[in-house]
Formats: sequence, C-alpha cells, structure tokens
Amino acid sequence: MLSFFAALNAIHPLLPETQAALMKVIRSKELRKGQVWLQEGAVCDKITFVVKGLLKLYFESGTKELIVQFARENEFMVSAQSYFNQSASGYTIRSVEPSIIISIAQNDMNYLLQRFMELHFHFLVIAQSQIVSLEQHTGLLMLTPIERYEKLLETGSWLSDGKRITDRLLAGYLGVRANTVCEWRKEGKRF
Repeated sequence: MLSFFAALNAIHPLLPETQAALMKVIRSKELRKGQVWLQEGAVCDKITFVVKGLLKLYFESGTKELIVQFARENEFMVSAQSYFNQSASGYTIRSVEPSIIISIAQNDMNYLLQRFMELHFHFLVIAQSQIVSLEQHTGLLMLTPIERYEKLLETGSWLSDGKRITDRLLAGYLGVRANTVCEWRKEGKRF
C-alpha cells in the first residue's frame, strides 16, 4: 500500500483526510501468474495499480494474442473505453507474473472525486499516462516490424531488456510472430 500512496503523492501530495478516505475503498489482491483480472466482454469497473508483478492488456485475433499495454510496478492499468463508458471491454487484463494489485471500484472513485477535489488532478495524470502509453504503442505499429523492434532497442525500453518480457510477449506487443523476435535476437540485435 505504501507504493500506491507514494505514487499518488509523487503526482501531488495528498491531504491526510484524502488518504484516509482512499484507505477505506482500496482493495488489495494477489494474482497468480496467468490469472485473468478482466475478462473480454466484462465491464471494467476498477482502476488497477500494480504493487508487484506485471499485467498485460490484450485482445485475441484468431490464434494470435495482440498486446496493447503492459503495467509493471507503480503503474496503473484500466480498459479505458470500458471503464469510462461502462460498456463491455474488448480486452482482457491478465497477470504475466505473480502480482499484487490495488484496485479502486469506479463507484468509489466517483464518490471520492465528488468529495475530494484534489483527486481530480491525480485522476487526470493517471488518465493522461494511459493515453500516452497507448499512443506510443500505436506509433510503433505504424512502423515496419523490424523498425518497431529497433525503436524499442533505441529507446532503451524496459520491454526490450529481455529480463521480464519473453519472445512471445514481445512478439504480441510488436504484432509479429515469436520466432521472428527469436531470430532478431540470434542475429545479434542487442536486447
């Protein structure tokens, strides 16, 4: 829980009464590796913060898994369209590693936003980070497959360091086959 409040306070310090109100509504949960947190077709009614572990937001096209976003420690994740429109999600959120998450239900968040004006700034910053992340990913997909891979290497992204993201996961994020990523690694592309 400390990392959750540290992340919020890094955006802007919270007043003690706001922290106390948040403590009443946040829920902590442990997810097993591979456990689904949001099933495609369900309504996303929670904002999720990753305390420990790694989550992915993805959809399936035929037999192919296409990853839209990852969230690691101290990052938030939400199926935005589903959350804000309260409609069925076209995405699944699943743990990649054993994870500990904190969530806030939408009705609780709405209540807090009505009572504590300072949270509007936090909510805005979280929403902005989600939008930026999705646009960066969309920008990658406008490149050729090898350019996508090289762009990740060039930016020094944690996605390309090979520590947490397997060939299969990176392939799902880049929109290529896993054996393609494996070949790029063998060809000496630094990871």
